[in-house]
Amino acid sequence: MGFMQGGSMEIQRILDKYDRLMDEKEFEEADRHLNYWIEEAKALGDDRSAFTLLNELVGYYRMQGKKRETVSAIDRLLDITKEMELNDTVSGATAYINAATGYKSADMAEEALPLYEKALIIYERDLTKTDTRISALYNNMALTLMALKDYDRSGSFFLKALDILEKNDNSENEQAITLLNLADLAEKIMPAEKAEEKIAEYIEEAKKKLNESFIKKNPGFKFTAEKCIPAIKYHGYFLIAMELEDKISGITKRG
Repeated sequence: MGFMQGGSMEIQRILDKYDRLMDEKEFEEADRHLNYWIEEAKALGDDRSAFTLLNELVGYYRMQGKKRETVSAIDRLLDITKEMELNDTVSGATAYINAATGYKSADMAEEALPLYEKALIIYERDLTKTDTRISALYNNMALTLMALKDYDRSGSFFLKALDILEKNDNSENEQAITLLNLADLAEKIMPAEKAEEKIAEYIEEAKKKLNESFIKKNPGFKFTAEKCIPAIKYHGYFLIAMELEDKISGITKRG
């Protein structure tokens, strides 16, 4: 088959081919590729490979906007997480986060929150306090809580995420996204005049962080800026959005 050696799977080669198919926008083939090798892994009793590939499958369906398939893949991922007795491990927590993010993308925020909370217990216990995996989890939880209209807890988790990110070098991209999340939250919870003032502060600070990322030539700048521009435009800061678009255009021309 090309991806097996000595009766075991060469998981990295399988993942590399999946990445190539995604880069080439061969989405149906990428879907078939993952599902085929998940079944092969199960047939071989290679639970670790099946677990890894199911995590990828959840992310694939989520990115493709296939809600029914996302939920089905989540069920399979949670089943194998339990079978492998990973429930109380960092690997299991990462699967919970992946599953929760899939649920949220499928408009199932109520189902997502308990999984994020399970992951939170493990991450806060087993990871260092400044680990950016925790800040990413805080951000995801905050977005889910915002969707559930639990605005006080949402704001608390955004600020906790920002606190961790500020302690990490080269985290400007993630800081910018968190600041824009806080701007969205301010619009929901503050009187209009106060919200406008706070939003301006958050967007100006996000701009500063993105500029720092651009100057440092952080590899994630282009992706992050493209993600931030719609939010910046939504709040009416078109000049800042245009400045970012110019930076992206310059990178594209050089690249």
